[in-house]
Amino acid sequence: MALLAVFLVIAVLGVVANVAMCLAVEKLYPGPFILPMFFAVSVGVFLIGWRIALRITEPAANPTPAVDRQRMVALLATVAQAPIVL
Repeated sequence: MALLAVFLVIAVLGVVANVAMCLAVEKLYPGPFILPMFFAVSVGVFLIGWRIALRITEPAANPTPAVDRQRMVALLATVAQAPIVL
């Protein structure tokens, strides 16, 4: 849920910045230049915004991963039986 909220905030800020930028450029270059620029920047806002939101909300890496006992026993049992199967 936090990922979606962060992405929504980034997307809204990006779209507002995109509109402001396109309005400023429109005063200098009126015509058909603005529409492709708006769409290209909009796609970029969503792609880059998603990656930023993923990076912001990713959990902190655990420096010492805990291996639970049941998986370790299963792994050791499989390794012990491997020579029998082969």
